[in-house]
Amino acid sequence: MNKNKEYIHVALHDVLPYANTLSLGEDDLLIVDDVRRIDFENRALQTGFFTIGYCTRGEARFKLNGRQMCLYPGCLFVSLGQQVIEDGHYSDDFQVVAVLQSHQFVQEILMSMLNLWPYLLYLLENPVITLQDEEQRWIWRDYLLLLQRLKNKTHTFRREAILSILQAFYLDICHFLEQRCSQRSTSNSRTYDVFYRFMQLLAQNYKREREVAWYAAQLQLTPKYLSEVVKNVSGRTVSQWVSTVVVMEIKSMLRNTNLSVKEISIKMNFPNQSFMGKYFKNITQRSPLEYRKEK
Repeated sequence: MNKNKEYIHVALHDVLPYANTLSLGEDDLLIVDDVRRIDFENRALQTGFFTIGYCTRGEARFKLNGRQMCLYPGCLFVSLGQQVIEDGHYSDDFQVVAVLQSHQFVQEILMSMLNLWPYLLYLLENPVITLQDEEQRWIWRDYLLLLQRLKNKTHTFRREAILSILQAFYLDICHFLEQRCSQRSTSNSRTYDVFYRFMQLLAQNYKREREVAWYAAQLQLTPKYLSEVVKNVSGRTVSQWVSTVVVMEIKSMLRNTNLSVKEISIKMNFPNQSFMGKYFKNITQRSPLEYRKEK
């Protein structure tokens, strides 16, 4: 990378001036339908959000984390956040629609679908995918449905409906990846297999088991090796994955049910309500009741 380039960290709210009027709050979800307005020919942007981009016309070339990328009609681009994008060049007729989402919002979308993470992490190696004709039609239908829901600002359950549509969006993308994942390099197959089995275990046991040693024992690995593999593949430690999933489930129950904090602590198998409260506050900086009042 050119040392003279200007490196700029871009948060989701920084993109708001370039987005259209359809959003779900500037810190959750934005739609951008003309990325040519964002000038980065002599700068590098480090994005702090997730991006799903679909090219409908023209061509663009850019570098993603130092790797040359090309977008043309029918290409799907998925960036999993904290990516450096630079040296962008567009054709005059280039057009791409992009769905930008915060990390926290994506966690909320994928909370109940942990088995999708290994597919999505495939995109770290292959962020640009050429879609087949039928896949293009599916993605475009998903996008139009999302736009329709975003336009309806009077829907009582607007946020929940949008979350459901984005869940379907990710399910479709992972469906497209199913065959492509089998082509992954054999040198990484062992690593991804360990991560995939860990995520399956986590999805099934996070309400009962929160210790790294337990997951390592189930996989017949040492805690150190499991932690190294999970960190290398996903950028997060085993403990961070466990706490993220546990806290997201607690948040979901606080937001979407009338269960008391004590009842939630029982469902999550904490020793008592106080223990869960300290666990939750240590991660979110808020007590469960404070979080519930905010929502």
